Amino acid sequence: MSAKERKERIIANIIEDFSLKPRLNNNRGTAILVAASIYDACHYFRLLQGTSFGKYCGIVTSFEPNHNAISREPADSDERYKFDTYTQYVLKEFPGTKQYEEEMKRRFKEEPANLKLLIVVSKLLTGFDAPSCTYIYLDNELRDHNLFQAICRTNRLDGEDKEYGHIVDFVHLLVMYRTPFRFTARMSWIWTAAAVEVTTT
Repeated sequence: MSAKERKERIIANIIEDFSLKPRLNNNRGTAILVAASIYDACHYFRLLQGTSFGKYCGIVTSFEPNHNAISREPADSDERYKFDTYTQYVLKEFPGTKQYEEEMKRRFKEEPANLKLLIVVSKLLTGFDAPSCTYIYLDNELRDHNLFQAICRTNRLDGEDKEYGHIVDFVHLLVMYRTPFRFTARMSWIWTAAAVEVTTT
């Protein structure tokens, strides 16, 4: 299975969750997709733009498009792909990444019906409190403190319809951390059949 096919299957799983899962299907809940790299985050973002769900997605990474930095990059390089994603897709209606990210964070917290999915790499995994965040989709092999901080993003109460947050594991972190982690009543770890199917070895 190619990287693109794998991502497309993960995207299909996420979109299905938003049509079926409580909170996600009533515009009260949001989700974060944790990608392994900025390139992967950009790839996810562009693939999502080809779906009807794309308008409800944002991306927050440490990437800052700089024309001088990519002027000598070949057209098919990863750096050019990231640059093109930001300049042609992400920042179409914004003057810069700072304004874009601030607006995405605001919508994610205050307008969950308008920004349902945030794609991140390392940003927003610590100190970002959004009670609407109900699901974390992990496609990054986070470790130790970083993993704990990431899964805690779903652990904020938000009305009677949110008893706990959900972690969907596409990289089988549960196998590595089965013993050390003790989950509270407000967290659940989901190792779905879909997650197993789309994971490559």
